[in-house]
Amino acid sequence: RGQLGGWSSMAKLPATMRALVYDKNTDSGFAFKTDFATPKPGAKLVILRVLAASINPIDYKLPSIPGSGVEGKGVGIDVSGEVAYAPEGSGFQAGDQVFGYAVGGSLMEYCECEPSKIARKPQQLSHIEAAMLGVAAGTSLQCLRDCGKVAQGDRVLIIGGSGGCGSVGIQIAKALGCHVSTICSSKNTELVKSLGADLVHNYDSSDGPVPKLQGEADKFDCIYDTVSSLDPQDTNYEPLARPLLRDKLRSPLPKGLNSNGPKRPMYVAINGAITDFARALIGKFLPFSIERKAYKLHLLSHSSADLATLADMCEQGKLRSIVDARASQERFKIGSEESIKSAFDALKSRRTTGKQVFGASDEVWEDYFKTCKK
Repeated sequence: RGQLGGWSSMAKLPATMRALVYDKNTDSGFAFKTDFATPKPGAKLVILRVLAASINPIDYKLPSIPGSGVEGKGVGIDVSGEVAYAPEGSGFQAGDQVFGYAVGGSLMEYCECEPSKIARKPQQLSHIEAAMLGVAAGTSLQCLRDCGKVAQGDRVLIIGGSGGCGSVGIQIAKALGCHVSTICSSKNTELVKSLGADLVHNYDSSDGPVPKLQGEADKFDCIYDTVSSLDPQDTNYEPLARPLLRDKLRSPLPKGLNSNGPKRPMYVAINGAITDFARALIGKFLPFSIERKAYKLHLLSHSSADLATLADMCEQGKLRSIVDARASQERFKIGSEESIKSAFDALKSRRTTGKQVFGASDEVWEDYFKTCKK
């Protein structure tokens, strides 16, 4: 592999490549370009040969955000692959197997990444699995650890336990020592139990969308809402679930939590009203919070340190990503229009189980299946 930085032993990169880009002139909002410019080596960004990539709701919502400027740019954030070029001082070298967050799209043959936003992939983790960690697992880790400040023995409720964020959220909360309850459909009960959920409430049961609690002792220290959004097809869980939040912290405080911790239990969301997004964005530049009482809308911060934490959880057997059944059965491919359409249609339905993920080849999928059998 040679010294840190420089080119890999692979053939020189082609001038152009196949890539999925945002295109407002198509019904889907996306289009494949076969002559998209391949990244050129520079002083700051790492170039990856993309082996796997996954998508998230933000990928189809970006064009609707005023000033996003994504038209004509690549689609996708989550990526896993092999370093084809690394600038000097990046800490990486050609041939390294890494995963994380792409700059300017991941659903393409080669992509660019900031060195501070990727991490080395554990050897026993397939590229398919690694490509699913970034946005969903990174968001859940930060929501629970940083926003909810959950601690050993806390009671946590995860709304949407079978989805991309919820499925990893259950496992992360368990790894942090919490008692975990979750809300999902009856068909996904066994899945969330297999991920570690202690109690499961089915929103499609006769009991209604949220569980009925016996008293204050059953209430939650943190509610992590991965479902509620501005989309009218999504249930607005906050007014239904907020009464399930404790009025104050348990006494005595959980071990390791002091007066610098949260003043009260927290309702943590990843979507919300426009005013909540505005408060969250402005709050990033202030030394104090301007969000609603006992409420936090979290915006993901791309962090290689958190990626390393997630990789460590995977190595310890505490975390695994769930692939959507159709994605694995049909072996979704990065360069396939049919795969792309199927995945985004499923994602927009808001009824997916696990993650929509793509491999660069059948070999990448075979490696995933072999890893699952170990």
